[in-house]
Amino acid sequence: MSSPPRRGFLRNRSFRDYLAMNVSSSTAGQVGNLAVIWYVFAVTHSPIEVTVVGASQTLAAVVVSLPAGVWVDRHDRRRLLLLANLVRAGSLFLLATMTATFGLSLVGVVAIVFAWNGATELYRSADYSSLPDLVAPDEVTDANGLTRSSYMLASSASNFIGGAIVAFVGATFAFAYGAVGYAVAACFSAFLFLRFRTHGTTRAADAPRPKMGSQTREGFRWLWTQKGLFQLSLSAAVFNFLASIPGYFIVVYVSVALKADALTFGAVLASYVIGRAVGSLSVGRTNALAYAGRAWVLMYGVLSGALVMVQGAFPNAEVAVVANLVMGIGTGFAGNVWLTSAQHLVPSEMRGRYFAIDGLLSFLGGPPAVVAGGLLVAAYGILPVYDVVGALLLVSGLAFAAMKELSMLDGRPRQRVSAGAAEGPAAAVGR
Repeated sequence: MSSPPRRGFLRNRSFRDYLAMNVSSSTAGQVGNLAVIWYVFAVTHSPIEVTVVGASQTLAAVVVSLPAGVWVDRHDRRRLLLLANLVRAGSLFLLATMTATFGLSLVGVVAIVFAWNGATELYRSADYSSLPDLVAPDEVTDANGLTRSSYMLASSASNFIGGAIVAFVGATFAFAYGAVGYAVAACFSAFLFLRFRTHGTTRAADAPRPKMGSQTREGFRWLWTQKGLFQLSLSAAVFNFLASIPGYFIVVYVSVALKADALTFGAVLASYVIGRAVGSLSVGRTNALAYAGRAWVLMYGVLSGALVMVQGAFPNAEVAVVANLVMGIGTGFAGNVWLTSAQHLVPSEMRGRYFAIDGLLSFLGGPPAVVAGGLLVAAYGILPVYDVVGALLLVSGLAFAAMKELSMLDGRPRQRVSAGAAEGPAAAVGR
């Protein structure tokens, strides 16, 4: 049953610090992202300049992901969480200072956003790799659900807060708000680091450290042997490529198609985040991990595609709020199924590289998708783009659902052969 594990990990001080860190970090990120996209579009009224900023976000993740994965497997993950939060707090502080002093400088915004999102990619790999070291294996699903739903609900409130700050006070104050949020997250990261100074994996003191390139190749080779997880990562690359276009240009959809303001923009984003929280928390109440591949594909690819098409066909604020709420439920459910399955199936010493490689495959389509989306929106308008992208997302979801290994992927925890034994490729992922 899921109730006893939840009471157990809530008594765990390290998990509480981890949860508070994620809530603070997500709150800061939501406000900062909303503010920077709205600020750039409000000043320039140019989808192309919004595209440039968006490309810098995803390009940073692509550049940093593989080195970050090796660092996470080499170093104390809690130290890396602290470092990433400090860099992100400094980035938003610089952004607030720059906009207050000089106004919009696209080059400056792109440079700061690149550093900010590079640190976020390091945080992502370290964050996902750390949770299984803090709770028992049978607590991971509910711990992920509670963590993800908590920071998503905080993010939902932050979208309203961010929209209000931008509308009534200005983007500069929203950047400062985000910097403070990241600073709070850094404090909780420091609590985790000071409490545990050892890494989850060990290495003999006199053993030579492998080169980063060889460790990265080892990660790719391992993932290739895990057909179900590998196909899931490929599907994520396709889904994220397609979903990033309506997701990123929702600012254009709200302001042009709906003719609405920053408060409506915040409300639409908030409905999506609320849905993700509900979907993520629901996984522990189902047997979805036994059907992890099918749950992922149908809830993310097929459902999201259908709802993007609905928004393109019916450009209405109420429809947008409801569609994003339901789409959030699907992606939140799928995201927790994927994350918990990966944490169960990937050995601890490989987690950083797995999450980095998976992130890289997902993000590789990011910059091209944002660039293509900006050009398509500029050439044809936002509504036709929503129609076409939604249809492609739905069809690709159905195609991946037909893949045997992905469809059979079982995300439940595997029993270890012996106490303390590392889980390797023999876990028979997807079979």
